[in-house]
Amino acid sequence: MDDGLSYWQLGWDQTRARRGNDYVFCDDRVTLATDFECGNGVGPRREDDGYALDLEPEPGEHHFSGKSYYFCCGLRNRTGRPLTTSLRLYGNMNGQFAEGTRSVVLRVGDGWDHLPPERIRPRIGVDAVELMLDLPVDETPLFVSNFYWHPYSDLEAWVQRCRDHPLARLAVLGKSVEGRLLYRLDIGREDSDAPVVIVSQTPQPSEGIGTHVCRALVDYLVGDDPTAVAIRAAQRIIVIPTTNPDGTVLGLGVSHPSGRFPFFEGYLAANSDAAALVEMRAVWEVLVAERPWWFIEWHGNNWARRPGHMLLRYRPELLANAGRRNLWQRIDDVLLALPDTYHGNWTGHQEGIYQSTIGFQAVTRLGTIAHMVKHHDKHGLDDIRRHAVECLRRGIQSLQR
Repeated sequence: MDDGLSYWQLGWDQTRARRGNDYVFCDDRVTLATDFECGNGVGPRREDDGYALDLEPEPGEHHFSGKSYYFCCGLRNRTGRPLTTSLRLYGNMNGQFAEGTRSVVLRVGDGWDHLPPERIRPRIGVDAVELMLDLPVDETPLFVSNFYWHPYSDLEAWVQRCRDHPLARLAVLGKSVEGRLLYRLDIGREDSDAPVVIVSQTPQPSEGIGTHVCRALVDYLVGDDPTAVAIRAAQRIIVIPTTNPDGTVLGLGVSHPSGRFPFFEGYLAANSDAAALVEMRAVWEVLVAERPWWFIEWHGNNWARRPGHMLLRYRPELLANAGRRNLWQRIDDVLLALPDTYHGNWTGHQEGIYQSTIGFQAVTRLGTIAHMVKHHDKHGLDDIRRHAVECLRRGIQSLQR
């Protein structure tokens, strides 16, 4: 019996490992596992000369339910010598998984890289991709995913390190449905008249880049860069680094473990509907209490059809205040001028698909400027972190023009 990879990182949540599902396979060459926090894939097995996994379908009854596109697995070389093997990943997105998967993220230890594109082979007829992987010789796991995943347990460890930082004020927003803590970190002015910016990870749990980005923004804002010092002196920045920790732990794509799609349920929280998920209520309550002038929600994306970082935009015309509409346009202009950054789509009252999101509620009910930034996981992690910092820096500098 192989123990899988659930204990590879000290402190990782063991919920997936305890579920007893088919998450671990081993033979004399390889251990292939998804039993760890954020893992996704079931039925690991030998297939032809390599290995294979079926991606897990999304739960519930929303428009992604039954579909599978997110994968996160680990492989350990058991041979003691160099080993290259194939891994077939079977999705279920009506062919979109095979057609759209052109970037794959690799993690060894704390280092991140990408699989060369020529080692990613689509299998269109079965909506699968085949990867050719070089496994480390020393049994260190090679983790493979199409997103920059981020375990909630790693976030908790980082939050505790922030607890005593003199420039970051830590607070708990509440608890998730399954009892995990939701955090906020406040940086900058403490007075009630301070202009407020709120940045948050998307509630779509596979898009862990949002948590990576939130951490990078905190690191930047408490540093000694002159612009960071100026931001702290002029603004209060509130960072919400996770909004669906239960889904993150279980390795879901867009869903909450209850089978719901919380990203599209912001309106329930804004309406004080008893059916609203507690996590979305917690975020909405911060928005109402703080009345930010700007709200940024950080997302990830990995589809080949998207050329780079995508700016999903609410129409500035949704705001009644002309001055704030003009500021919004200036922010749009500076964000779209950043490298590898593209307009994604518009949402207005009768246009687009994002009217039910918490960002749309912030715009139409609170008069807030709001953006969704979908970072493309084909870029290096450090490059994405720098891009997020530039988004924040340039947006806030637009306020001063």
